[in-house]
Amino acid sequence: MSEAVTKRTEEYLAERGWTIYRLSRESLLPVSTLRNLYSGHTKSPTLSVVFRIAETFGVSASEFLNSPCFYPENLELE
Repeated sequence: MSEAVTKRTEEYLAERGWTIYRLSRESLLPVSTLRNLYSGHTKSPTLSVVFRIAETFGVSASEFLNSPCFYPENLELE
């Protein structure tokens, strides 16, 4: 799940020309939280983190999750 959230986040970052540091500042999520997500240390991000990221990008959580990244066949479920 972490890879899917990271991939989707990267799509939105690229659209806006943002870095994870900008996302951290705008979302009020600690940089360490985002780094752990990107490095794979966080295997299953919490819904509150996903909701906060989506909200920061100005999209609903359902819009954020509406991507082939999140199709069951594309997820590595443990």
